[in-house]
Amino acid sequence: MRILFACGGTGGHIYPAIAIADEIKKLVKDVEILFIGAKGKIEETIVPECGYELKTVEIKGLDRKSIIKNIGLPFKLMRAVRECKNIIKDFGPDAAVGTGGYASVPAIYAASKLGIPALIQGGDAYPGRATKFLSRYVRKIVINFEETAAHLKFKHKLIHIAHPVRTSLNTTSRDEAYTFFGLDENKKTLFVFGGSQGAKGINDTIAAHFDKLMDMNVNLIWQVGKNDFEDLHRRFGTVSPNAKVYEFIQHMGFAYSIADLVVCRAGISSIMELSSIGVPALLVPYPYAAENHQEKNARALEREGAAKVLVQSELEEKFFDTIESILSDTETLSNMRMNIKQFGDPDAAGKIANEVLKLAS
Repeated sequence: MRILFACGGTGGHIYPAIAIADEIKKLVKDVEILFIGAKGKIEETIVPECGYELKTVEIKGLDRKSIIKNIGLPFKLMRAVRECKNIIKDFGPDAAVGTGGYASVPAIYAASKLGIPALIQGGDAYPGRATKFLSRYVRKIVINFEETAAHLKFKHKLIHIAHPVRTSLNTTSRDEAYTFFGLDENKKTLFVFGGSQGAKGINDTIAAHFDKLMDMNVNLIWQVGKNDFEDLHRRFGTVSPNAKVYEFIQHMGFAYSIADLVVCRAGISSIMELSSIGVPALLVPYPYAAENHQEKNARALEREGAAKVLVQSELEEKFFDTIESILSDTETLSNMRMNIKQFGDPDAAGKIANEVLKLAS
């Protein structure tokens, strides 16, 4: 059996594909798996590191800031479709899987046109352009949030399965995690992160309220990202033993294990990692996300009492009071922890893998 995966651009598209591929390998002994991604993007690093073969094509996404830069996009897309068709003909897949990002568009479109049964999977509450476009051509559409269905045609293709979480996310005991970070186990822990590049809006807010957070007598684990690390580590890295400032945290599961509250963006990968472990969160959606999908993700959780939400324009006025209110309310933290778990499913990747194998058989 041969299965083709198409994804790329961000870890939020790549890691779910890796998780599904890993499950397929467990279910089918002699399966061959090939990934298609965009040339020059992070899939060139992540996919081979995870043990899978990757073929790349020249493709770029829609530039939302400059209409002029999109003039040649249809021609690039047509060329990418031709490249993908050649790759697919050589590989001969029994089924194709797309997990989002612009790299999935030419590959899944080409596979469908060649008669390969295809499935697309998307985790955001509001489906992206790739998911909307490809929904016409695939046989199955896997959605994470129930409300996503309202934004898609072809309802008969929809399957509701939670967004898969990367298999490399390992939690540990609270005692081991406290020792790992060198923090006081008797204090509540606030974990703040904004992705590998950081989130300037969140970083600026933490910096502005740093002294008040330390006066609250809490632990702070703060992943600031590459761009702000030098400045923020110099200013805050040695101020208090209760505050740890990192450029990047490799062992995210350790930080989740002792976090009483997380402050982060509302990308679907972060949300599903929180839900898989059951960590209360204050979500600050990235204000420039396509179709404002991060706020839509965050509001879906907020409606179920699974998270609190502040948009970036509210941070200066409401951030500290919101943090203080949540951390001082044991009942609220307990309810958020219970409610966010309802969004996760540890068997999600396996369930999607089974849907792929049905197509391939």
